[in-house]
Amino acid sequence: MGLIALLWGFAEATVFFIIPDIFLTYVAITQKNKHIIIKMLCLTLIGALIGGTLVYITALINQDVMKSILFHVPSVQPYMLEHVTKAMNDNPFIGLISGPLFGIPYKMFAFAAPQYLNLFLFLICSIPARLLRFIIVTIIAYWLSHHVLHRLTYRKKVFIWLVVWSIVYIIYFSVHGI
Repeated sequence: MGLIALLWGFAEATVFFIIPDIFLTYVAITQKNKHIIIKMLCLTLIGALIGGTLVYITALINQDVMKSILFHVPSVQPYMLEHVTKAMNDNPFIGLISGPLFGIPYKMFAFAAPQYLNLFLFLICSIPARLLRFIIVTIIAYWLSHHVLHRLTYRKKVFIWLVVWSIVYIIYFSVHGI
């Protein structure tokens, strides 16, 4: 399970388009042990930081190659880079944290970051930027599963989880395209 968390965090920070929140919420609804959930959050974060570092360094070495790779990722659109540029010009830290509110992938911020932050500052800013959403969705899923919907069977909880994430991605793809 830990390897999934690490790899999913890495993959979504680079070329995968499905957020690791899906895995984290699954863990939250199926595990009562908070230590396991915290471990999965940490491993997902580590994977995301490694992936963000790879994107950052690749963009630093050859921005055109990295840009081409990113624009081949499903749902990554050119207007997202415009949003990132404006957000990073205003305040890189706030831009990184607020990006998910606008559906802008972290990988786009990692791509633009070399123009605004050194690698160390980028990684320091990335920790709360990545963890904030991860923790919020995980806590909500845990609370709903173990307190509000605690009487439901495992199968019913997983069904609800599948429906919720399907709706999220139907909305996301209808807004941002595929």
